[in-house]
Parts: sequence; structure tokens; C-alpha cells
Amino acid sequence: MEIIDALDFTDYRTLLTSFLLLFIIVFLRYIILSGTYHWIFLILYRKRFGGRILSSRDPKNDQIKRELLLSAYSAVIFSLTGLIILILWQKDLTKIYSDIQEYPLWYLPVSIVIYLFIHDFYYYWLHRWMHSSKFMRSFHMEHHRSVHTTVFTSFSFHPMESLLQAVIVPIIIMIVPMSTLAILITLSLMTFSAIVNHAGVEIYPMDRKYRVFRKYVIGATHHDHHHKNSKKNFGLYFTFWDRIMKTER
Repeated sequence: MEIIDALDFTDYRTLLTSFLLLFIIVFLRYIILSGTYHWIFLILYRKRFGGRILSSRDPKNDQIKRELLLSAYSAVIFSLTGLIILILWQKDLTKIYSDIQEYPLWYLPVSIVIYLFIHDFYYYWLHRWMHSSKFMRSFHMEHHRSVHTTVFTSFSFHPMESLLQAVIVPIIIMIVPMSTLAILITLSLMTFSAIVNHAGVEIYPMDRKYRVFRKYVIGATHHDHHHKNSKKNFGLYFTFWDRIMKTER
């Protein structure tokens, strides 16, 4: 917290430097994690996962280039959101706490679950709106141009959609107490979920004992159906709202 307090966000040079650092972190992390995931599951273990690869088509170079360009735009939006969060944190307008002992240890995982449920609720209704509104649909269809998704589809959004996705994050941390560790874990889970759901390979175990997990946690198969049938499967992390609103395939 001392480092954040020492920053002078009224100085444009501090703002610009902070933004550039955040952009490098966000975009490089996305490229490294996505590329590593693709290499492991679609190249290194392709034969082992052959029956669970959801598309036999290899993505065209034009699709990859388009996804990377849109992802760079998304990284700009997400980095600006991160900068706003830092400023809010400095002004003590968030519920972020750096001392993990400020709340009971059991609250750390609870705060992560609360965040994910709020985010999932927001995204489900935002996602349905983007499909039902003619105005928003034109933006969201940039993401749906990738019918056969790749790991790079996970950040591939029109800037307007990225903005609508990002706006909920500072709102949540202004009302839900979260430690800095919990936020780092949550951001990692968000990135991992996005990559897993768009990679085009189902990695979640099919054993009977994991049936409840597969029933309520969204994986690649669930989201792949959405890209092929955009009238179903609007959830982000969990299937609850799709089940309640009868929009699950």
C-alpha cells in the first residue's frame, strides 16, 4: 500500500507510466498464458486429447491476427480499469486490504466466491442484452466472428464490449472487502476460465465423481455451444443462471 500511496496520479507522467506498465503486464500475461495453454493441450498432448478437441479445424492466420488485435484493444481497456482501481485504492474508496489478518483467514476464499458470483450474475444479463439489442449485437458479433474458438478468442472483444465487461470490477471491489492476495487469485481464475472456455479442447475430467462440478462449472464444451448457437449458454463461470432462465443447451 505504501508504494501506491507514494504515486502521484495528478502527474501525467506517473499516469502514463503506470498505464504502460499495466498494459505490458496484462497483455504479456495473456499472450504467455494463452500460448502456453495452446502448446500444452493442442500441440504437445494433441493425440491424448484428440477425442476432446471440439474442432478439427486449425484456425486461419487471419483469425489469429484479428483476435490478437482485438485483444490488444481489450488489454488497453483492462489496463485503464486497473489504473482506476489503483487511484480508488489510493483514495481509500475501495474495500481492498493489504494486511491478510485484517479479516479471518476463512474469509479469503469466501470473498473470491462472492466476487465470482456477482461477476457471473452481471455478465449473464449483460451477455443476453448484447445478443438481444441490435445496437449492442453489432459490437458483440466481433467476438462471435470466431465460430471455431482459439485460446486467443478469450480476450478478443470490441472495445465497447471490453468496457462494459470491465466496469463491474471496480464496482465490486468498492463494496466487497478483498485482500490483495484474493484479488490476484481472482484475476488469475478469470484469465484461466476465459482461456479454458475458448481453447476448443475440453480438459475437465469426465469421471462420474466430477459430475456435479461439470454440471455447475462452465467449461470449453458449454461455451463452444454458445459460439455455435448464440441463443443458448450465456453464463461466464457457472451454469446457474442458464439453468434458472432455461437458456442452457
